[in-house]
Amino acid sequence: MRMGGKWVQRKYNSVFPILGTLSYFCEKRVWLRIIAKKILRSFWEKHPDCEQQLTAWYRETGKSEWNNPGDIKSEYPCASILPGNRVVFNIKGNNYRLIIKINYDYQMVWIRFIGTHSEYDKINAETV
Repeated sequence: MRMGGKWVQRKYNSVFPILGTLSYFCEKRVWLRIIAKKILRSFWEKHPDCEQQLTAWYRETGKSEWNNPGDIKSEYPCASILPGNRVVFNIKGNNYRLIIKINYDYQMVWIRFIGTHSEYDKINAETV
């Protein structure tokens, strides 16, 4: 918004420098919200050999900003992109499979399935 030929934000930044700092921190920085970590935790309690990999995936994904499948493939080249905004991740050298559903607009991830490779073979990844 302009007032008297100057932008209002500049006016406030010079009078109230803290507002300029706050506006910097209030810029759009949306991280992915993952629902629900409890599913991962209960799985690694049964399969403790994958706890480190699932924890790392959770942390990395939570700090990501994925706007399309290409963003996912750039971070995880071995991930499989499925119809319906679903993605399959190989965990611990392809011993386990993790299926998520993502809403790119709202930056939300739902864990749809986590299981062993043989359990994955028994389901339909596009509908689970």
